[in-house]
Amino acid sequence: MVASEEGRPRAGIPRRVVLQAGMAAGLTAIARPLWAQAAQAPVVVITGTSSGFGCLMAEGFARQRARVFATMRDVGGRNAPAARALDALAEDGLSLDVVEIDVLSDESVGKGISGVIDAAGRIDLLVSNAGIVVPGPVELQPPAWFGANLETNLNGALRMYRAVLPHMRAQRAGTIIQMSSALGRAIDPMLGGYCASKLAVEAAADALAYEVAASNIEVIVVQPAGAYPTELQANAVRNWERMLSDLPQAERARTEPYSRHIEAMLADLTPDPALDPKEVADAVIALSAMEFGKRPARLTVGPYKDGIDPVNAAHDQLQTEMISHNRIADLLTLQPQQQR
Repeated sequence: MVASEEGRPRAGIPRRVVLQAGMAAGLTAIARPLWAQAAQAPVVVITGTSSGFGCLMAEGFARQRARVFATMRDVGGRNAPAARALDALAEDGLSLDVVEIDVLSDESVGKGISGVIDAAGRIDLLVSNAGIVVPGPVELQPPAWFGANLETNLNGALRMYRAVLPHMRAQRAGTIIQMSSALGRAIDPMLGGYCASKLAVEAAADALAYEVAASNIEVIVVQPAGAYPTELQANAVRNWERMLSDLPQAERARTEPYSRHIEAMLADLTPDPALDPKEVADAVIALSAMEFGKRPARLTVGPYKDGIDPVNAAHDQLQTEMISHNRIADLLTLQPQQQR
């Protein structure tokens, strides 16, 4: 336990207060919205822009006069039509470049981010959005298939963090928005791998937020809370079918006890047509334009928000208590030599 100078236990330090503590006097850049932090238009990098939230965010940020680097894998193959659609927006005068990044590859991530830095000189905002779903009963999923959720949704995000953070630290400012899900808090049977990946990436993002606060870098989690119409559901069904076809014949008998579970799973992997994915994209854009240091640590968007928000509040309360007993709390503010 960390004690105060009087020898009493330190009072609880809310996570947001800790992150704001890095905003020492003289750091005037932090007091302005993202759009005003850079001398030029803010430079935004978004992963997973071939469809869904990522595609909508790429266009939305560009229409807000940001300089957008929309990343996706397989630009010359499967995602060529999506890349051409975004390129067409650039031809209409928006500042939008498509960059090939496969978040599964260290080399691809490094090359892509180096290209962004060469072109723009900085990165103000990373929206870590790339994600997949491999559904199915936990028992049926070989570790490689279960782990595919983690490899993209967690390790893909970690690769992007590692690539952009040195540049953000050098420029003394930056923001990372990690796209997660309500299933980063609640568990949905038949989506165990996906839930595990979102629980894991939220834990990593929360830890990162503490660790980089003293470098003027803010990390925020966004949780869509609803079956928004994106390609995620259709891709999930395809991944299930691929996984099933890969199961050895001897393993097929394992599916029988789950026949009704699987039927229900496939019925549930359909988007809700009443929901508009643009509201999630718009919420991310509005969040990024808020004043640095005053953004919420976590934002939930969608019809299940009222159920998830209390869980997030309980988590924040626990974190407040835990950080009050952690010596790292003394390291989460800018040191005198770091101040401008």
